[in-house]
Amino acid sequence: MNLVELNSVLINYLRNNVPNPHGSGNFIYVDYPRRDATFPRISLTQTGGELRPVAIGEKTESSKYGKLASILFDIDIWVKINDRAIFDNETYVGTKLRDYLASKVIEVLEEGKETLKANHGILDIEILGTYSHPLDEENQLHRKTISIRVSFLWERG
Repeated sequence: MNLVELNSVLINYLRNNVPNPHGSGNFIYVDYPRRDATFPRISLTQTGGELRPVAIGEKTESSKYGKLASILFDIDIWVKINDRAIFDNETYVGTKLRDYLASKVIEVLEEGKETLKANHGILDIEILGTYSHPLDEENQLHRKTISIRVSFLWERG
């Protein structure tokens, strides 16, 4: 797996498992939203990472040379002040909607570890922390960041 594939796997997994406040269409992207974007929105951004040897001589079972990749991501949940959505007959607005979506992101990542390992070779996803940003008054946006570390085997021929 490489970084582009990893982005795609994570975006598709989140899109398929986090409840969509719009009902249909995509609201999860690899980017920070433009001002004219539709909200609520979730963005996934690589923020760093490292590669370490897997073993002596860096040989893996497939006899390719491999490294253990630990890639850091920020997942940002963006919600306008008056955005609202209904999930399970409960209405969520503003920060309550932001926090609900953040909780769902964390839940699906935690619950999906085995699936992501079996289907995509992701060894682990660690939730490193969450941070609520102050209100962006100019754009009327609430934002919460979830920082994660994704570990997988980076192989090359």
